[in-house]
Amino acid sequence: MLKCKNLVFLAAFIFIGITISCNQSKKEKPEQAPLTGIEIRFGFIASDQLHSPAVMIMKERKLLEAAGFTVKWTEYQAGAFAMQDMIDGKIDFVCCGVVPIMTTHAQSMKLAVIAGANQEGASLVVDNSINTIMDLNNKRIATPGAGSIQDALLAHVAADNNIRIRHVSMNVAEMPTFLQKGEVNGFIAWAPHPAGAVEQKLGRELLNSHDIMAGHQCCVLAVTENFMQNDPATVEKLLEVYNEAYKWFKANQDESIKMVARVTGKSEDVIRKAIVTVNYQYPPYCDAANMRSMAQTLIDIGRITSVKTEGLDSFIKSLYNPDLLEKITR
Repeated sequence: MLKCKNLVFLAAFIFIGITISCNQSKKEKPEQAPLTGIEIRFGFIASDQLHSPAVMIMKERKLLEAAGFTVKWTEYQAGAFAMQDMIDGKIDFVCCGVVPIMTTHAQSMKLAVIAGANQEGASLVVDNSINTIMDLNNKRIATPGAGSIQDALLAHVAADNNIRIRHVSMNVAEMPTFLQKGEVNGFIAWAPHPAGAVEQKLGRELLNSHDIMAGHQCCVLAVTENFMQNDPATVEKLLEVYNEAYKWFKANQDESIKMVARVTGKSEDVIRKAIVTVNYQYPPYCDAANMRSMAQTLIDIGRITSVKTEGLDSFIKSLYNPDLLEKITR
């Protein structure tokens, strides 16, 4: 009888001990692990602050670091170079033109676009030999490269007018100098470079991207699909910071213009003239319908070959994921 009582006592003791231990574990375990010291690798385009203002603000004001991230920033001359590093696993997030992202998603690596950065914002600056669109026939026009949205816009102009334009790829910062030397007849680039060239009287604006494709989606924020699937909490947190930076930009235009001028080395007057050519939608959703139209253009000119017109809706749906942005701005 005594033995049975001892066994009952022992069992009760063990049960109480386990219960206390479990309750203690529950108390000690936080509901969600703190987001501190998480390293992210973020790519952005050089001198593209007017097209990606939230990225500039995050970087200059160290907003990601304040949110607990350790950030490795990498600057690129064009989106195509950033895409190659994404394919090679060297960066996780990028803010660049939607065209290189679409072509990469179609042909090389699955990406997820989670927010927009801007719409429109590119201009075609030409020399005195060009007065009309038809004068562009057989002329040498500089673009940031075959993977850029500016190159695609120029191809769209040629296709719409049944003319041939000779594309010359080069660094955007060098375009005004090449135009001044007469080595090209014009260039198409993102703001504020065209406004700067016009101010220096190196050429005049023939077209801007509103004239070519009104409201077109330009730069976007994207992440690799693997990162999105494996660490959605980090993606959501980064997007929260990005969204707050975008909101700050919209609410503090004068201070933002001063920041762009300081970072790019352009005058405030040039920045103020250039900024009117760029559209900023808040919340920063992408224009999915326009992304579809741009993808169709890329198919038509042979830049995307793995997607057919009948599959465009599925293609855009697989690329653009607005759910997280909707969640944090709801």
